[in-house]
Amino acid sequence: MAGNVGEDETTRILKILKEHPLGMSIKEISAAVSMSRNSAAKYLEVLTVSGQLELRHIGNAKLYTLSRRIPIGNLLNHAGELIIVLDNDLRIVQASDSFCLFAGVPRPKILGFHLSSLTVPLLSERDELELQALLRGGPSLKKEIRAVRNGDEVFFNGRFIPALFENGGSGVTVILEDITERMRAERATLERDRLLHTIFHIPTTPQFYIDRNHKVVYWDRALEIMTGIKAEEMVGTHNHWKMFYPAERPCLADLVIDGNHARIAALYAGSRLPNADEQYEYTGFFSSLGAGGKWLHITAMPIRDPAGNLTGAMETVEDVTDKKNRGFIVSE
Repeated sequence: MAGNVGEDETTRILKILKEHPLGMSIKEISAAVSMSRNSAAKYLEVLTVSGQLELRHIGNAKLYTLSRRIPIGNLLNHAGELIIVLDNDLRIVQASDSFCLFAGVPRPKILGFHLSSLTVPLLSERDELELQALLRGGPSLKKEIRAVRNGDEVFFNGRFIPALFENGGSGVTVILEDITERMRAERATLERDRLLHTIFHIPTTPQFYIDRNHKVVYWDRALEIMTGIKAEEMVGTHNHWKMFYPAERPCLADLVIDGNHARIAALYAGSRLPNADEQYEYTGFFSSLGAGGKWLHITAMPIRDPAGNLTGAMETVEDVTDKKNRGFIVSE
C-alpha cells in the first residue's frame, strides 16, 4: 500500500458511492473517479477496513456501498488512548485523532506507513518482526515504548491485539497509553532519593540542600537546632536566606548554582576558591543570628548527577563563634 493516500481521492470515492446507494464494482468506481483500477482498489481497501464502506461479493464481483454502521474511526476518536489499526503488512489503515495529533501529521499522510517509518518512530523494524506472530493468531503483546518527539522523551504502555477484518484479513490493533508524566515522576523520585543518599553520607555538620531552581529540598536536624527554624518551614520554599540575613539576598549555594564567581567574590569577600570538589569556603560574621550575631564557617558545593549535570547545591554551616572569640579563627 502506498504511503500517500490523499484526501481528494477518498472524498471522490465516497461522493460517487453516495450517488449510487445500491453499490458499485471496482471497475465502475475507477472509471467514475478517473483512477486506475489498482489505485482504486487500494483506496477501497483502506475505506473498507476503516469501516466507511461495506463489501459484498456477488459472484466473482466485489460490490462496494457506503457503510450503514458507525465507522470505526468515530469510535477510536472517543477513546482516551492513542489507537492505530495495522493491516496484514503492518501498515497503518486507521488511526485515532489523538494519534495523528501526537505524530503531528494529518491522517491521510499517515495511512500506509509502518510505525517504524514515521517521523516519530514508535517501533523498530525488529519490534515489527515480533508482531508477525499476532498476524498468525498469536496472543496479545504488551510493551513499554520510548520515543523522542521534539527533543523530549515520551513513554507509552503499548498493547498489541490481534485483529480480524470482515474481509478475512488479519491485522493488529495497537493501543497506546501515555505514561510520560508517571515515568517523569518516578525518575524525579529516584533522583531525589539518590541525592538524599549522597547528603546523608556527608559528615553531620548542619547543612541544607537546594535544587537547581534554588528551592530547599533538605534541611537537617542540626540546622533546625542551630537556627530554630523547622524543616517543614523551609522545604519547598526559597527562604533559606532567612537564617543568615534580615533581607533577601543570595546565599553562597545560590551563587554556586548560578556559577556567578564574580558575585561570590563581591558578596563573600575573602572566600576561598573552589577546590577539586568545586567547594567554596567562607568565614564571616552574621549579625542577624542570635542576640549578638555569630561567626559562621560556610562551605558550598554543587551536586551533580552521574552524567555530570548540575542538580543543585549543598551548603554546610558551622558556628565558629567560640573559636573566633578565643582567637582560633583567622578571618579570610
